[in-house]
Amino acid sequence: MRGISVAIIHILLLACFASQAQQNNTLFFMHSLPEANYINPAIQGECGLFIGLPVVSSFHQNIANSGFTAGQFVTLYTDGSMSINTDFDTDKLAKRNYFLTEDHLVLLAAGLRRNKLYFTFSITEKDNSTFIYTPDLVAFSLRGSDEFEGTSINLNGTQLVFNHYREYAFGVSKKYSDNLTLGVKVKLLFGKFNFNTGNTSMGLYIEDGSQDIIFDIDGGYNSSLPVALTEESPGIYRFHETGNATVPQYLMNARNPGFAFDAGFIYKYNDHVTLSGSLLDVGLIFYRSNLSNYSLTGNYSYTGPLGNGQIDRQELLNVFDELNANMTPTFTSNPYTQFLDPRLYLGAAYKLNARYDLNFLLYNRLLPGKLQTGTTVSLLTRPTKALVASISWSYMNHSAANLGLGIGYGKSPLQLYLVSDNIIGFVLPMSTKNVNLRLGINLNLNCREVFNIDQCGCEWLKSAEDRRLRHEKFRQGKKDKGN
Repeated sequence: MRGISVAIIHILLLACFASQAQQNNTLFFMHSLPEANYINPAIQGECGLFIGLPVVSSFHQNIANSGFTAGQFVTLYTDGSMSINTDFDTDKLAKRNYFLTEDHLVLLAAGLRRNKLYFTFSITEKDNSTFIYTPDLVAFSLRGSDEFEGTSINLNGTQLVFNHYREYAFGVSKKYSDNLTLGVKVKLLFGKFNFNTGNTSMGLYIEDGSQDIIFDIDGGYNSSLPVALTEESPGIYRFHETGNATVPQYLMNARNPGFAFDAGFIYKYNDHVTLSGSLLDVGLIFYRSNLSNYSLTGNYSYTGPLGNGQIDRQELLNVFDELNANMTPTFTSNPYTQFLDPRLYLGAAYKLNARYDLNFLLYNRLLPGKLQTGTTVSLLTRPTKALVASISWSYMNHSAANLGLGIGYGKSPLQLYLVSDNIIGFVLPMSTKNVNLRLGINLNLNCREVFNIDQCGCEWLKSAEDRRLRHEKFRQGKKDKGN
């Protein structure tokens, strides 16, 4: 029975063995980095002009598994081999768990300051995927059907989504007062590749004694891909290419439009406390090209070799063929809609002194049928004009083993930065649920600071300014009396 879920095990393992990933909690308070505007559109760059160098300005990866670490799931040996830990306690898993991946590459970005306004523009290539899985699915994948004999395997809420799209973002931030700054961002989206199982219902009942599998299926998938499930021969369906377009042609495809918006705020409550927050990725994509819809409906009792132990790929295909032959498959090419996952950030910063800020952040992301949450506490310091650094601790993905670090060096003309929410993952990758990284190089111009007499430390100059203001006030009073 373990063979039926070989593919699912491979998917889950990807979450644990990815070498790089990124989340944005540490970056949220690093306002001196232009990339912080991606997380809160109210943030204004410190320089008059920011240019995100093509391709190298921002590279972002994020892979997270809320269910387990790699060390809990597999054992690695010195000869390079590994074994799956079939005794993993799946009862400790949540009712629904998630495996997330994000790969974002900024192709071009710019920011321009005009008085109290700050305008931004960016083009970003985005790959997002989500796999929602249940404890029963993991247990069945690891140990087969023995523990489920006479019961059903709970797969409610299991879902797989992959979405690759290009984002054109136009933003504006306005400083309404010394205390309040608001920002919005409008995004034009173009979907490139998509696969979504939607709200598929799939029940597996293991009969007592025989361990035969009773399938109860109502669902399928929608896709916008250069491949589709097609009939090779009567009752035999396999994936085949549906077109001969080149990769550049697919990447420039504009037939899947969409839109989204971001909104954010920064509110200075007093000299020490600043509140901020943002709502991101509220939007959708209309998929209209390279369409394939497949659904399977019905009940069927399978009595094949799957009940006798491990199977190979061909046997899995045989099961797939038998299900299609005894249920009702449907193939169409209908347009469909893919919603993005909205994200909410709420933060508070406490200014300890001129160099140190203590920060607290709440993070929420609405996944398909699941809410991802996290909290972060960070300490940010500005030891010199050219250096900003932050160290953070986060509780995320049902794990407290997340120690983050952010560094930005340089201001003008070049600025280099690296931000991670979990540097522990680079040292102990088998013991963490995520390994995080964002890095890039920025070009900042017109960064001359506005002279602030209150911060110069020149008491004689401030006294002279006070005398000048009193003199002007006296002259204005005499002028008013004369009138």
